[in-house]
Amino acid sequence: MANLMRYNDGLVKLDLWIRRLLTMGASDVLNTALCDGACDVVSAETSVYTVIDHPAGVLTFTAASGAWNPMMEGVTVPLRNGSICAALAACRTPLRVDSLSSFCRESCELFQVVEMNTALLVPIFEEGRVAASLTVFRMDEPFDQVDEQLLQQYAHTASAVMRNFRLMVDLGHHAAMLEKQVEECSRAEERIRQMAYYDALTGLPNRRLFNDRLTQSLALAQRQKRHVAVMFLDLDRFKLINDTLGHVVGDRLLMAVAKRIKNCCRREGDTVARQGGDEFIIKLSSITEVKDALKVAHKIIDVFRNPFIIDGHELFITPSIGISIYPNDGRTCDALVKNADVAMYRAKEQGRNSFQLFAPEMNARAFERLSMENDMRRALDRNEFILHYQPKVNVEHGRIASMEALVRWQHPSMGLVPPSRFIPLAEETGLIVPLGEWVLRTACRQNRAWQDAGYPSMQVAVNLSLRQLQQNDLVEMVERALADAGLAPGWLIIEVTESVMMDDAEETIRTFRRLEQMGVRIAIDDFGTGYSSLHYLKKFPVHSLKIDRSFVREIAFNPDDEAIAGAVISMAEGLNLKVVAEGVETVEQMEVLRALNCRYMQGFLFSEPAPAETFIPLLGKEAHSYLNFTKWC
Repeated sequence: MANLMRYNDGLVKLDLWIRRLLTMGASDVLNTALCDGACDVVSAETSVYTVIDHPAGVLTFTAASGAWNPMMEGVTVPLRNGSICAALAACRTPLRVDSLSSFCRESCELFQVVEMNTALLVPIFEEGRVAASLTVFRMDEPFDQVDEQLLQQYAHTASAVMRNFRLMVDLGHHAAMLEKQVEECSRAEERIRQMAYYDALTGLPNRRLFNDRLTQSLALAQRQKRHVAVMFLDLDRFKLINDTLGHVVGDRLLMAVAKRIKNCCRREGDTVARQGGDEFIIKLSSITEVKDALKVAHKIIDVFRNPFIIDGHELFITPSIGISIYPNDGRTCDALVKNADVAMYRAKEQGRNSFQLFAPEMNARAFERLSMENDMRRALDRNEFILHYQPKVNVEHGRIASMEALVRWQHPSMGLVPPSRFIPLAEETGLIVPLGEWVLRTACRQNRAWQDAGYPSMQVAVNLSLRQLQQNDLVEMVERALADAGLAPGWLIIEVTESVMMDDAEETIRTFRRLEQMGVRIAIDDFGTGYSSLHYLKKFPVHSLKIDRSFVREIAFNPDDEAIAGAVISMAEGLNLKVVAEGVETVEQMEVLRALNCRYMQGFLFSEPAPAETFIPLLGKEAHSYLNFTKWC
């Protein structure tokens, strides 16, 4: 703000000096006034106007202002290679020198004129060449970017005046040139204002301007006893687009998103601003009821249903929106924005692509979330994560066919934390990548330990998240984990949910084929809940499907669920794929699935997830009786 005020003051002085130059009637007076004006515009102590004669290779000190030797006026000196003025003529851009004393005297002609320490040189062009330089000096204080812009603008404008003077252009032409320069100054001022208060990418107001407008709206709402709504909007999975398609596509997507949001908030007094990254904040002024804000939130959610077409890519992206209302949820800008942000995270926890009104208890949840994130970053180093295993049972003979490794967090104060509380946070923060690698390595080592102990060889399944599947070195990481454990690839199953698998289907197919070539087995988890097509199912190198528990839960008394499960089993048999039904908790569910020819099942009916040592009896000869198969097998 201080620089903006200084720049505006300089523009006023610049305008006055240009007008004064236009009234000069003699060239010597004009040159001296040019230097006087330069000192005034940038608050310098001395100014020198130097003419450069390139063919002759000389400099002529034409005029100056302030502390300089009058005897130097009209003196010509050689233009030496490597000197400051030669560098200015070569680079054709302004040159700031913070310490003239660092130059030797021979390389700095200006030492012959003034005894100053800092300088700012600006080139003056004529017919495309550097014809002169306007130089200002200070004793100690260095010049900055604002000084450079002002002096460059002044020199540019003044040189035009001087050319017009030498060419004896009539006063009307001088006035027209001045008007043009004033317009340029105005445009420059507007550009500075744009940079200070608007986002460079989207053109939306930035956080500073948003806070100014919100402050004004809150004062008005207080007088009129009305409400103001603040919305905090974050794009779901935007980082994925940046990581896969690049920042250019990401930036263009943000520009398109900004337009759609702005079209939803067209009432007088509404403001849509970019908070930063993929976050936007919205102010709805003078709303009558809370439902007015909810209507706008619904509208924003709806406009995101249509895809964005960016550089030939059809992109689907959704928003999560948090809403706070003045005065119920805060009476200051900071409080309203913070609480809207908290509500937005709650919307993400609820499944994304939705909005949430702020509630006071959310602050406690936000604090808990922050604390859990900090604890989780240290948990790997402290060996707080453990693996539990859940068997997949072959119900034809009642023995364990394979195991699924499931991560748990043994928190020092909260006890055993279920994955539903920390896995979403790990995915959001990126911690899922190192955590997933630890799970893979630990599961491979455990499987090898079982084999070394003489138990029957079996496969162990490990789940992969979307973040892990996007890692370029995923296949190499799997190879290292298998090699370090000494486990053959055929004893590892990689499980990926249907929705994750389809996020970038073609790339997933390439990754799966490399894993299959190694000998690793691939399973589709939660089958039936995503949006994969039979075309892709045929192309994916998968070896088994897991029927989602949502179809198993009511299968004993819901004909629709039974029909869906039966269709999946029949289709899998036709594709030569193994089928596993997960979430089996009752004998009735098991009997229906057995009747549908499903041989592999997983669920609490057989065993809850438990530490590895729990399953020692199940891996030996007594497994049949341990699982109570004598009751229903």
